[in-house]
Amino acid sequence: MSIIKPEKLITSHIGKRAMQCIAEPLERGFGVTLGNALRRVLLSSLQGGAVTFLKINGINHEFQSLHGVKEDVTDIVLNVKTMVIKMLSPKRQTLRLQAEGPCVVTAGMIETNEFVEIIDPDHVICTLDASASIDMELVCEIGRGYLPAVTIREKFGDNLPFARGHTMEYIALDALFSPIKSVFYKVENTRVGQRTDYDKLILNFETNGAVSCEDALSLAAKILQEQFSLFLVRNAQEHKVTDDDEERDDMKFNPVLLKKLSSFDLSVRAKNCLSGDNIVYIGDLVQKTEPELMKLPNFGKKSLHEILQLLDNLNREYKEDKSKAARYAQFGPLTLGMKIDDWNKEVIDKLIRKSNSI
Repeated sequence: MSIIKPEKLITSHIGKRAMQCIAEPLERGFGVTLGNALRRVLLSSLQGGAVTFLKINGINHEFQSLHGVKEDVTDIVLNVKTMVIKMLSPKRQTLRLQAEGPCVVTAGMIETNEFVEIIDPDHVICTLDASASIDMELVCEIGRGYLPAVTIREKFGDNLPFARGHTMEYIALDALFSPIKSVFYKVENTRVGQRTDYDKLILNFETNGAVSCEDALSLAAKILQEQFSLFLVRNAQEHKVTDDDEERDDMKFNPVLLKKLSSFDLSVRAKNCLSGDNIVYIGDLVQKTEPELMKLPNFGKKSLHEILQLLDNLNREYKEDKSKAARYAQFGPLTLGMKIDDWNKEVIDKLIRKSNSI
């Protein structure tokens, strides 16, 4: 007798940045199992951006005050820590904020770049009177979960893009990278036929706006899927690896090129731009050059950066994973502008059929 599973996931927005998901029917006990796993991953494992270091001209530590500024530096630090940013690059970004009074200084006054987006431009940072001015630099990083200021300084401080002798000017901040503000789930009974003891999982969560609810839920599910793949039947895995290796001997190019772009965490815009030009597989993508991609309708620098980051992540995965290192050594890194011989629909279909038959 097979285990029952939900026919579909019912989702509804319960606010601008909040969503409710209902999955039913589930076998008894599966509601708590799935709900708790999703809750923990949503809260702890999704990447996000945060300000990690703050430098204010004329200030050497957070217990000083600024002339003409209503808030002391401690309050300014608290306001900067609670500012929500969205980072589109894995690399550190440095932003600058300059303002003269009288005015209320908000996050929207920060000079950003194409890799950093301020989610709430009305977020208040400080208040200046007529004689006051402020000049600060904000160092932004990507990370997961929460890191206290002490850990931030140990982990990122030595790599500050400034003179090492002046790092004391930079105040390390507690950083909450997680884009999820809250998660709550409950399990209720639901009925199927004459049985009333099946589970109904109701999952409510709220983001900070740096990621959409749909993307957050999909990413959490994918993380769990990747972790659970370790527990697949070992004999079946070994059999598949052996068969895959035999297939690779006959391949003229890296089998990762057969992966569909739709299976990766790309933005909707990037996916639409690529599919609109019939770029379906990694193999289709890497044969394009940067100028060729930039000519695609609605394809901009942010989408290009996503693509470069994807290739970089794939290269790192295949280089560091011992089971895949030989493949990396044989075929080399994935880059844009590659030349692939005999890449055509007939060959692709044939290789995919072989892969599916294993």
